Amino acid sequence: MGAMRKFFLVLMVALGSCLTAGAQGLDVTHFMRISPFQHIDLPSSSTIYNGYFSLPTGNIHAGVNLGAIRYNNLFETNAEGYPTVLTATRFVNNLSDNNYLGVAADMEILGFGFRINKRSFLTVDYRLRANLDVKYSRDVLGLPIYGNMAYVDEPANLDMNINLTAYQELGISFRHEFNDKVSFGIRPRLLFGIANLNTQSLSAQIYTDPTDYTITMDYYAAMRAAAIVPFTMTFNQQDGFNFDYNTDVKTILKNAGKNLGFGLDLGITFKPTEAFSLSAGVLDLGFLSWKTSTVAMTSYPDDAGNMYNNGSFTFSGLSASQIQALINGENISELLDTLAQYFPLEIAPTGKYTTTLAPRVVIQADYEFAKHHRLSAATQLRFSSHYFQPSLTIAYDGCFFNAFDLCVAYTMQRNLFDNLGVGVGFNLGFLNIYAGTQNIIAAFSVKNASQLTATAGIVFNWGHYKNWKEKYPKGEKSAKEEKKKDKDE
Repeated sequence: MGAMRKFFLVLMVALGSCLTAGAQGLDVTHFMRISPFQHIDLPSSSTIYNGYFSLPTGNIHAGVNLGAIRYNNLFETNAEGYPTVLTATRFVNNLSDNNYLGVAADMEILGFGFRINKRSFLTVDYRLRANLDVKYSRDVLGLPIYGNMAYVDEPANLDMNINLTAYQELGISFRHEFNDKVSFGIRPRLLFGIANLNTQSLSAQIYTDPTDYTITMDYYAAMRAAAIVPFTMTFNQQDGFNFDYNTDVKTILKNAGKNLGFGLDLGITFKPTEAFSLSAGVLDLGFLSWKTSTVAMTSYPDDAGNMYNNGSFTFSGLSASQIQALINGENISELLDTLAQYFPLEIAPTGKYTTTLAPRVVIQADYEFAKHHRLSAATQLRFSSHYFQPSLTIAYDGCFFNAFDLCVAYTMQRNLFDNLGVGVGFNLGFLNIYAGTQNIIAAFSVKNASQLTATAGIVFNWGHYKNWKEKYPKGEKSAKEEKKKDKDE
């Protein structure tokens, strides 16, 4: 009963911390007993195997977090489910002041792990990872839907942050049990950057004067990009925007080892009783240094005529003759060229720059209320660029006949309370097959889904670990006898 009280105490603390922003939570397969990949999200996690080996099919994950962008918020449908009305106002009203869109992909190309001794386990893996984080304010979508007259005498604040990073990583994970109650895990990683796009600033304020309806806009944009594929970008008034790239394989392979970085994961697990454990981890501490095909892009209002006013762009409307000319299809290109002069885009090569990973903090409590049946509660705090993303996951995992694993997980985020995850796994002796999703609802009703994820893998494993020192300090029973005892039970 004491372990159960501890479990619910951790659950309540985690619940209080998760209702402030939206994020993608821990994957449902993280809580599965047969998964050998729990060290990815918590380096101090144990595994039931003496060793495993995986190919590119070993661990594949892809996910999209749509946040408040849902089909059923955008459309009303008829009895057959076809859209009949675009409900733009309802859609904007469901947005928060700050909104999030996330895309993540992760694939293990090659990995293996083995038990060094009774208390230590070593893992080596090579993975491909890609993450896209987009933060945007409500007015980014509210302004084009409502129009500027909805913001008379009150500025529309358009703020957006974009961070796209793709990289390879070579990681070594080491877990060690100091004693029967405390274990520690560390996972250093060498990173090789593939591509990056990130905004240093992308914001604008659009103000409509309530007396004469003059529109004033202040904005500034600054972005950086890099890739192992050699590319060039140019922009000028005469030729417009031009993008060119080189697909020479030798050059790309040479560049693949130049954008170096480092990552570090740390974790600790405390197990005061046989049934209860508490774990904490700090993940994705690190950086990437970008050196290949680096460019910087900036844009801000320029003094190109009488619509420029002390660093701002002002627009008082069009004359009747100008409106009539546009209706007749005249002078459109000239007008666009004139406006483009007020909003120049400067693109220039830049030197090396550095980006950081999105650090995470994971706190997890596990309570094994029966043999091979476990309840877990885990909160994840992710600190992406300009955004704080907590989530809480409650999970049940049960392993039946030492062959079938079933996990059900529920993830809570602000404004997103429908993420019911399901994971299944089959342990066929030396072969481990598993699959899971964070939102099973999406499989039956994509229109109502806020999160779409899928994880799957096929892993070759051997041996089930037993802590002989704890159970048989004098070695009076053999492994064969223990196996017979488990079979009889």
